[in-house]
Amino acid sequence: MEIQNLKLISKQNIRENISKYSDKKICLMVKANAYGHGLETIIPIVDDLVEAYGVVNIEEALMARKLTKKRIIIFSPVYDFDICKINKFEFMFDSEEMLLKAIECGCKHLLHFSVNVGMNRYGTKSFVAVKSIANLLKIYKIKLKSIYTHFSVTNSEKQTKKQYKKFVELKECFDANTPTCFGGSEIYNYNFDYQMLRLGICAYGYGMKDLKKVMKIISNVNKINFVKKGEYIGYGKKFKAKKDCYVAIVPAGYGDGLFRNLSGKFFVEINGKKYKTVGNICMDCFFVLVDKNVKVFDKVEVLSDADYFAKILNTIPYEILTNFSKLRGQTLLD
Repeated sequence: MEIQNLKLISKQNIRENISKYSDKKICLMVKANAYGHGLETIIPIVDDLVEAYGVVNIEEALMARKLTKKRIIIFSPVYDFDICKINKFEFMFDSEEMLLKAIECGCKHLLHFSVNVGMNRYGTKSFVAVKSIANLLKIYKIKLKSIYTHFSVTNSEKQTKKQYKKFVELKECFDANTPTCFGGSEIYNYNFDYQMLRLGICAYGYGMKDLKKVMKIISNVNKINFVKKGEYIGYGKKFKAKKDCYVAIVPAGYGDGLFRNLSGKFFVEINGKKYKTVGNICMDCFFVLVDKNVKVFDKVEVLSDADYFAKILNTIPYEILTNFSKLRGQTLLD
């Protein structure tokens, strides 16, 4: 029996998560290899549920195009307009310079205008600049795909409503029939006027209540060592056995996306029981303190909830999930 790591993706869970937002047109974000879940796995199982897919560069857009005929939107500046035109990639712009270059290259039918209401990442925030761009659109008779913004703190009602007010003021410069696209999945909780939702982390089971986790990381025990009292386990002297014990070797390490800072700080599940990890995580394996009930080839549930690792490392589930793009092994639908 070959030992390998598995990324288990729940088709049912991601479809249920996306369906919760079905009253809006959905632009599913699949950047960063679909948040670590696997672009090639995710797109085929949700293609009938979404209006479009969101990526951040041409490379991701090209990968997505091999998997779908749906709209693909690039949510960061692009400069190879010819590729966008050939592949019908829609893209955002936030300056007169980008707009004029897009027009020159024959891409005026692919444009989304990005407005900056407080994120200060991409987008135009000056009323004067927005007014000038709106005038250019009229001159060149351009109908935008959408006016777009991303809210920065959707868990703050006061700040979000302030940013929405600014967006509404800026949008008044444009044709009233121009579609609106909002980013920040929690924006769904607000009674704002928009047509398309840029759905990100919520699709994968995080960020809001009543969502189902989509990905699990599963490995196996590929060796069990008997360790005597006083012996060390792994690199350095991270763990010293206080008594004779059994230690299982699990073939997943920081080369697979398991942060080394998790060393000795988390538990895994084997045969329905929690076991503590010990020692320093290696590039291709980690160690688990087990008992005689654990055998070689037993399944090890390494990750079922990224929030668990995120809390230990004082970070966010996005970072945990995307890091598992590195996982060496197979991806299977559960």
